[in-house]
Amino acid sequence: MTSHVDRSFDHLFQARTGLPWWPWVGAQFRASAVRTMIVGESVYVWTDKDPAAFARRYASVEGLRETHARHAMNVERNARFVRNIERAIFAAKRPAPELKTRLWQSVVYHNLVLRPMASPQHRPSEDDYRAGWIEVLALCRLLGIEQCLVYGLESSKLRALKDVLREHGSAFEQEDRPARIGAVRPHAGSIGLDDRRIRMLFVRHPSAFFSWRAWAPLIEDRLALRGALAEPIRIE
Repeated sequence: MTSHVDRSFDHLFQARTGLPWWPWVGAQFRASAVRTMIVGESVYVWTDKDPAAFARRYASVEGLRETHARHAMNVERNARFVRNIERAIFAAKRPAPELKTRLWQSVVYHNLVLRPMASPQHRPSEDDYRAGWIEVLALCRLLGIEQCLVYGLESSKLRALKDVLREHGSAFEQEDRPARIGAVRPHAGSIGLDDRRIRMLFVRHPSAFFSWRAWAPLIEDRLALRGALAEPIRIE
């Protein structure tokens, strides 16, 4: 499954001592029209399965890639954090398998939180978010990222980003505030990094209480995503 990954950046990731596992970089990422990173949140220990297997997987820099391949590239698997965001991006209840493959081959996927949570009930601290944003910004530089779709609307997550940007002499520039979607309000804006700007859209985490129909128009309006995807390559 990890044959869907572009490994040509791995030597750059290896130099990042604060990066315990390396991001998923789709095999066609370089060919995408707009370089996109989807920023998930965290992983948690499989207390109901095999904690030892979890420890082995995440002792490796390939751990996140293996997990993402098992969920995203197995296009029939009902993994809400990938299936719901696919629905919102393609504005379709059942996107074609070819579209799902094309999406994940075209983007970077990375988790913001760089340590496992003990269970789904445990929440990252603001220090976790700060450490994560430092690495996300480094990855944006290394990979030439132009836009980010970020899971989660916690105020502490955005506050941590603003703090890290301030230390870099930059800022999160809020665009006009999108309308509320249900009980929550998205965050849309951009950040300055070196001599360019990176567009960012924060959406509700797609694993729970996520209406893809409600979020699809906002994603289409604020990010260049569907039209930026590269043509898929066949992996035998």
